[in-house]
Amino acid sequence: MYKLPIFNDAHIHIWKVGDLLTYMLDLRGVTSIAEMQAKIVDFAQKNPKNEWILARGFNEALFTDGRMPDRHDIDKVIVDRPVHIIRTCAHVVVLNTLAMQRIGIQRDTPVPAGGEIKKDVHGYPNGILTETALGLAKAKIPPPSPAAYRQMVLAAQEAFLKVGIGAATDPAVHPELLEVYHQMAAAGELKIRINAIPIMVPDGATAALPLPKRHESTFLNVNAVKFFADGGLSGKTAAVRHGYKNTSEKGVMRLEGDFFKQIALNAQAAGFQLATHAIGDMTIEMVLNTYESIHKYNKTGIQHRIEHLGLPELSHLIRMREMGVHCVSQPVFLYELGSNYRRYLPDFYLENVFPYRSVLDAGVNLAFSSDAPVVREFNPLVGIQNAVERIDNQGFTIGKHQRITVVEAIHAYTQGAALASQQPINIKTDYVVLNHNPMDIAIHDIGKIKILETWVAGKQQFKGNFV
Repeated sequence: MYKLPIFNDAHIHIWKVGDLLTYMLDLRGVTSIAEMQAKIVDFAQKNPKNEWILARGFNEALFTDGRMPDRHDIDKVIVDRPVHIIRTCAHVVVLNTLAMQRIGIQRDTPVPAGGEIKKDVHGYPNGILTETALGLAKAKIPPPSPAAYRQMVLAAQEAFLKVGIGAATDPAVHPELLEVYHQMAAAGELKIRINAIPIMVPDGATAALPLPKRHESTFLNVNAVKFFADGGLSGKTAAVRHGYKNTSEKGVMRLEGDFFKQIALNAQAAGFQLATHAIGDMTIEMVLNTYESIHKYNKTGIQHRIEHLGLPELSHLIRMREMGVHCVSQPVFLYELGSNYRRYLPDFYLENVFPYRSVLDAGVNLAFSSDAPVVREFNPLVGIQNAVERIDNQGFTIGKHQRITVVEAIHAYTQGAALASQQPINIKTDYVVLNHNPMDIAIHDIGKIKILETWVAGKQQFKGNFV
């Protein structure tokens, strides 16, 4: 047996993981449009009372069809209820025609700044929305009830404890979910330490939400706020300087600098850490410019975060070190989304995507996470293995020179994540017991290690039943 501090997933959508465990159709792993259609039909038949058919998780890079699905593909199997399907990255959705009608999307519908309404060759919307345009759909879909949110969180935390996650950051929390977190903490229902990061500018919004109330307790912290500055690499919506392979696309910038600066300055002045989603090199530059512009007003020494940090330049890493900005990233992306990166990124980007060796060598704190349910796997031991191997699910190595050691990867999933999330770990009360020492086995077997016990706040929250 071997003891480590609890794993801290510094960026995982807790309720969304729970949603796929309880309510929503899980499409992760489907390999064709036909398979996706069959799953949607089966789900609709099993849930005849659902007003909307909601699904998530497809990745067209894995499809034998070799293309994105659109409204026509969904119309072939469902026409009597609106269908809303979230791509694996959560930055793209596909709607059927009835959903478009319910939302009010027509040929001349204005496109929200920082988003896209994709169109067919005839200039008519094809059912695909990206980035801030997702807000058009969200405004029409009934949100989960407080009871449903609670059930999702309970389901997720039980799944987390089984893989040794005793602390987790839920980014982009909306006000109604935040209230549920407060209620669950007060009722003693939380078993993991949750760092809830409220969203400041929801999809499609043109103004920021009010700042939340700061809160710090044993099982719930609210001391950071979230911004989205661009999209994702796997769906070609992250904003990049040099474009994607074999296309003129350069992604989508979701935040305008002056607008971002004022909200960020207000949040920092109120004592909030900033956590900003920035993946493309062009976006990282803008975010760091904003962080630097407000840095001189940072009187309390708050250290901000950049979420994902997909394609930073060396100059970006130096600036992050100088300001104490944390890198919160996801090594499992290399495994599960590597085929997308090989398909969409030019070679000079591909060799340096999620450059963990460079991050550490630059002296930047590295915090690991999964961003589930963007990916299927949220086991930290698998993420540690991915960071060391950097091999995708088709056996290709991505950026070999950016590999890090097992010890460095464990630190990123424990102490590094705790530092970025402002969640100190006391190994006397917050720890996991493993059946093997990760440093003493073959790298390709690290993800197979079993969690025997998970302890949080001095209480055993999980005990494995292994023979």
